[in-house]
Amino acid sequence: MEQGGGHSANPSAEAAVLAVHEQFWQSYARRDLDSRFAVVAEDVTFFGTALHERAKGKAQYRAMNQKGVDQYPEAFVIENIWKEVRVLGDAAWVEGDAYYLMGKGENATRDIIRQTTVMRRQHGRWWVVHVHGSEPDYRLREGEYVAQGKVLARNKELEREVMQRTRELSTEKRRSDALLLNILPGDVADELKTKGTAEAKLFDQVTVLFTDFKGFTAMSERMSPKDLVHDLHECFSAFDRICVKHGLEKIKTIGDAYMAAGGLPRPNATHAYDVLNAALEIRDFIAQGKEHKQEKGLPWFEIRIGVHSGPVVAGIVGVNKFQYDIWGDTVNTASRMESSGEVGQVNISEATYQLLVGSSQLSGGDQATGNQQLTTPAFHFTPRGKVQAKGKGELHMWFADRHTA
Repeated sequence: MEQGGGHSANPSAEAAVLAVHEQFWQSYARRDLDSRFAVVAEDVTFFGTALHERAKGKAQYRAMNQKGVDQYPEAFVIENIWKEVRVLGDAAWVEGDAYYLMGKGENATRDIIRQTTVMRRQHGRWWVVHVHGSEPDYRLREGEYVAQGKVLARNKELEREVMQRTRELSTEKRRSDALLLNILPGDVADELKTKGTAEAKLFDQVTVLFTDFKGFTAMSERMSPKDLVHDLHECFSAFDRICVKHGLEKIKTIGDAYMAAGGLPRPNATHAYDVLNAALEIRDFIAQGKEHKQEKGLPWFEIRIGVHSGPVVAGIVGVNKFQYDIWGDTVNTASRMESSGEVGQVNISEATYQLLVGSSQLSGGDQATGNQQLTTPAFHFTPRGKVQAKGKGELHMWFADRHTA
């Protein structure tokens, strides 16, 4: 008839406590005081059902029990309705309600007792140090209490359901947070969750990267949609990994174009250096893919990459399908760097060139903290002079590559 259960972070301690509890009470029911008091501490206290039933110390408590045995020598049965055990370090207590089934036949009695047993651990053993026995509620008849016991059991069941649901909600929250972080930068996602909105911010200096595949439209006519999307996914997934590696923020894809930026949402001093490293790695990835495709006689991608540095406004707009985006003339110029470039080249603007040339004179630091600078000229620049850019007139441009000794 036992209902409820123990709650302990230490199952072995809980088992030891319950063993002492069972010895204490079941030996009492058998009228075996020697076994009962073998687990009782010298400083045990007792408070009984009647106000006058009190005892302080093992001798006084045993004398009180001996008097009970002399008056009612016959053994009886204790059946637990429910009990719970708590263990906290070297202290423990067990509480529950039990039936005392005494006598047989017409003379049998059936009492309900609330039992509280407090224990202390000394030298590796548990000792009973306090006992409190009382009627759960003298106003309730047995039938009413049984009904209440069912209510208690149902409450415990509901508690378990709440805990389970809480765990499920926690799991779903982690999934939704991960999904949000896959769409928005961490700082922006946190602001959105906290405020319900995320304010647009001005960044004085970032570096923007644009890529575009040469002849994509013509290639799409020679490939099945499934193969085309597969190859795009393979390329953009690699671009994503490269951006993460170099600390860039992916902004978006537009058809076969890919856009990312360095220096936001947390400003740093190495955004031009980080973006150019990523751009060169993206270029090399596409070049390697081209070789593999040619060996197999399959269509291949060729890429143009443009890079420009300057101020942008960044944020999210709208209320559905949030997207972190950037705006400003810097974005337009970066796009022109790509469209004015050449296949297999990274075309950079004068603003990015000046940042990279200046950073080559600095030293020390750690890229992960945004402080890494060039200790030696890491890049080689080929000046292109002034190149006509659509809607921008003539702009100074450079092809950038890794420096080779």
